[in-house]
Amino acid sequence: MGLIRLIIFALVIWLLWRLIKNYQRSLQSRKNRKTTRENRLASDNIVACEQCRVHVPEKDALRFTRDNEDLWFCSEAHKDKFLALRQ
Repeated sequence: MGLIRLIIFALVIWLLWRLIKNYQRSLQSRKNRKTTRENRLASDNIVACEQCRVHVPEKDALRFTRDNEDLWFCSEAHKDKFLALRQ
């Protein structure tokens, strides 16, 4: 009778350990999915070129800050042309 109790006790401990590990793994998975989603959303922002108004992804656009305002450009040539006209 003592051996059966020991086996049942060990089985209950093992099951609890597996439940805790699975719960921790699911929390980590949720955190990773949230981080991935946030990164994807941040990289999917679209901005318009100030010179030609073509829309480009923010990660590919050139940003120029003037008077605490962000100006976005699709190329270095458009940035130079825009700034030459405005100065």
